[in-house]
Amino acid sequence: MIYIYNDFGGTHTTALAAAYHLKKLDGSHEPSRDEILNTHNFNKLVYKDRGKFYFHGKDEDGNKVYTMGRGRSKILVPGVFNLIDMLIEEEVLDAKIILSNTSPTVPFAMTCGGMLSRWLKIDFIGVPLLVIGAKQAYKDIFNLVQHTKQTAKTSNSH
Repeated sequence: MIYIYNDFGGTHTTALAAAYHLKKLDGSHEPSRDEILNTHNFNKLVYKDRGKFYFHGKDEDGNKVYTMGRGRSKILVPGVFNLIDMLIEEEVLDAKIILSNTSPTVPFAMTCGGMLSRWLKIDFIGVPLLVIGAKQAYKDIFNLVQHTKQTAKTSNSH
């Protein structure tokens, strides 16, 4: 199975979701500032990185975990879905692929922090807002990951 967590930028909630999925972050408590900032790809990606898949590791069941930023594109995820469908039809791919949208977990502080840090390069204001947002959203992100894993295990669809 392959998990792909995606959202607008692919560098905040997706990175945290991958870390929770891989148990690099513990969902039982609010993460510290250092844990957040040291999460793989957290606040590192830029505009040109959208549409790329970033591998974060394999989970306890050997499933691969990726993240992707999709930007404003309304066709990227359906395009990825259609590509996956074609590869399955052509028998090139036999793994179940789970696309999980982390956008609903993004709090206002993280949106503002991301814009200030990634777009305007004002890290001294943006990064603290990102940390506040990550702390506000940690339960929602962790719950989304748990829901994604449970749905993947019970779904019959590829």
